[in-house]
Amino acid sequence: MNLIQNILFVYISSKFIRIKNEVNFSDLNFRRLDFTNYKQIKSFIFKKNFYKINNKNVTTFEFLNYSKNLGGKIGIGLSRKNIINWYFYNKNKLFYPWIDDLSSRRLINIIYNYDFITSSSNKNEIKNLKKITLIHIHRVLKEFGYKRMSEISSYDLIATTLSNLILKKNIANHVPYMESIITKHIDKLGMHKSYNVLEHAKYLNNLCELKNIFLYFNFKISKKIENTIIRMSSILNEYFHLDGSIPLFNGANNNYTKIIYKSLNKDDYLISRTFSSINNGIAFCSDKDKKLFFDVVQPNKEKISKNLSAGTLSFEFSSMGEKIITNCGASEGHGKNPEYLRYSAAHSTIILQNTNISEIKEENPHIKFPQSVTFQSDSYLGYKIYEGSHNGYQRRFNRIIKRKLKISDKDNKIYGEDSIISIKSNESKIIYHIRFHLTDGFVFSFTNNKKNIILRSSSKNMWIFKSDVELEVEDSIIVDKNTTIPTKQIVIKGITNKKKDTRTWSLEKI
Repeated sequence: MNLIQNILFVYISSKFIRIKNEVNFSDLNFRRLDFTNYKQIKSFIFKKNFYKINNKNVTTFEFLNYSKNLGGKIGIGLSRKNIINWYFYNKNKLFYPWIDDLSSRRLINIIYNYDFITSSSNKNEIKNLKKITLIHIHRVLKEFGYKRMSEISSYDLIATTLSNLILKKNIANHVPYMESIITKHIDKLGMHKSYNVLEHAKYLNNLCELKNIFLYFNFKISKKIENTIIRMSSILNEYFHLDGSIPLFNGANNNYTKIIYKSLNKDDYLISRTFSSINNGIAFCSDKDKKLFFDVVQPNKEKISKNLSAGTLSFEFSSMGEKIITNCGASEGHGKNPEYLRYSAAHSTIILQNTNISEIKEENPHIKFPQSVTFQSDSYLGYKIYEGSHNGYQRRFNRIIKRKLKISDKDNKIYGEDSIISIKSNESKIIYHIRFHLTDGFVFSFTNNKKNIILRSSSKNMWIFKSDVELEVEDSIIVDKNTTIPTKQIVIKGITNKKKDTRTWSLEKI
């Protein structure tokens, strides 16, 4: 909403929204999976006046889930007191925290925890809580009408649907529009367009909750939504490494991986999916011994893509039940990812002049990004071949980047060819780094020519990384599961002014 609309709503909500006794918020908990970060909430929940803290767990009322688990008078008191205090502290603000889908997230958490919050409450407290809930309902419905499709989140879909049904409105005309929104958020393969596996799982969970809401209110379930749930579930099965973790692309973390994995009904989604006919996304390739993920996402300016990293053509690789090549991961601290973890250098990819492939802007889509990311796949003589390219360095350095990955069908080995191609003759010299971040626990040793590195994992598996030039090993980190772990990275570096310069490398089990 714009400034005038915000001012009008603040005035109307304080003056004209009245409590309706016939409106009932009881027995409306449709939560399927719990994505609450209890560790973060524990760090502030007992602090005085924590409702004033600028923290997403406060702003979205996620703290209510912690309070409910705490239970008893203490949990009820913390919930009720901080909802009411938060509202009176923020009710006249015009933008934050009344932007994006924050109102929807608050409303969902209020309604899902409403019976707990209002237990042991007096009439005045219940009156305040009911008014706050109704104000959020009207706010959510008003915002939904102003938002573009790309700005509407799955939390908005739940909150808007619940609001309409609670107010006993006919939502028959609402469903086709909702289907169009969902179609815009999901790609042809069934992957959420954030290309973050955790966000994909959250979106899928919210669609399942939406389905349960329809069932509860005896409303016919949309066939398109049913089919989308099946597609998203089946493709989610493909996005697990052989150690059970999810790949660390675009802000993903493994804080909730166990509950995501357990929630999938494997018997329903046994059909193996492939990426070969798709030209945009996180490509994957797997067999019983190994798994590879390859970032060939085409960035864009849509809000749904605001957390994309500058990691184009990065890859992750796992084999023999453990992960080997990784990206540096993401932090969930205060609900956002430190920007340096989105940089190209935090990914296993090719970097020129130590600059990012895409220009990062905090909490927003990239300012500048590759206008052309291509992908093609093939099979040849016992190898699957994945080829990707991007022009993210064309404008600044007149270079195109290409990466070819050859994955053996029979053996635990992959071959790589990374090319830096100049689009002008007699081009100036440029520095390049090709980074391969290792999972923690690897011990390494160079061979005499320094072109090979022998790696030993914590599970005693031995690998050899080979290159056509001398290699270096530098410090690195992995940020995952709320911890930062020191590790190492293999680096191929050099200077080139050639029309085309190609570095070859391989990783093989020994």
